[in-house]
Amino acid sequence: MKKIGLTGGIGSGKTTVSKIFKLIGIPVYNSDEVAKKILKKNNLVQKKIIEIFGEKILTKNKIDNTKLANIIFSNKKKLETINNIIHPLVKKDFQLWCKQKKNKYIIKESALIFTSNAYKDLDQIIFVKSPLELRIKRIKERDKKSLKETLAIIENQPSEELFKKKCDYIIHNNEQIFLTPQVLQLNTIFIK
Repeated sequence: MKKIGLTGGIGSGKTTVSKIFKLIGIPVYNSDEVAKKILKKNNLVQKKIIEIFGEKILTKNKIDNTKLANIIFSNKKKLETINNIIHPLVKKDFQLWCKQKKNKYIIKESALIFTSNAYKDLDQIIFVKSPLELRIKRIKERDKKSLKETLAIIENQPSEELFKKKCDYIIHNNEQIFLTPQVLQLNTIFIK
């Protein structure tokens, strides 16, 4: 079974592309969703994060994702710290998930394929490329983030040049080229 990565910066449209793969019957593993679930439900992870970042990240005795995001996206070291706690658990979960699949290929969606070294466990990688202005517009509409918050997140992600250099395929999500034919073309390649 081939393991295909799907990556791109925040607001590039990874989730939209994932939905198209799901519609044609391809299993999609969403790393970001799993990471959020681990943060929300794993007591040991929560305890460790509170020990490191202090009680200032809590609201009503629970980790406040907005407070935590404001800290980690303004400090690369702190972002690295949290990634080092959560990503080994995501990797383990992904491996178990893959063992349950019998398809020709699966998709692993993750913004952090390179940052987390997940690319090492993948056969090929798709980059969802989208113009910066469009990404900013989507994030502001979807996540209700300010321009400053949005740019802080984008700044902490790999550059478009790195994505283009390290990825095997590019899906253009610029609202001028249809996504479905691009996904179907890749599907034809992957099922061979």
